[in-house]
Amino acid sequence: MIPASRLALTAALLWFLVASLVGLLLGLGLLPYSWRPTHAHMQLLGFVSLMIYGVAYHALPRFRGVVFRRPGLALFQVLLANLGLLGMALAWGLGLGTQIWGLFAILSLLAGSLFVLLMLEVLWR
Repeated sequence: MIPASRLALTAALLWFLVASLVGLLLGLGLLPYSWRPTHAHMQLLGFVSLMIYGVAYHALPRFRGVVFRRPGLALFQVLLANLGLLGMALAWGLGLGTQIWGLFAILSLLAGSLFVLLMLEVLWR
């Protein structure tokens, strides 16, 4: 398993725990309503997307019978995805403003785009 897969899967599980805790705190009224988008994005970008990244980096090259040629770039992509999500989550939850949120959303978009390009290379080379 390449380091990007291991990191993505580990991060996905951690985001799941944190998102579940945020959801519980929201439900108990201990966090304000402004944390709802944070909770949703922790689940979707944190748990779901990172789980998909981790499984795809491991499985798709094996399904195709090829060696994954860019493990360093994949690791960068996973780190970028986590940084983007962390920034978005904090910007929403702490009310840091749309410019800060937008900067981290762009990082998240770049991470997702890089993942698509890396997987297209695996599927079509």
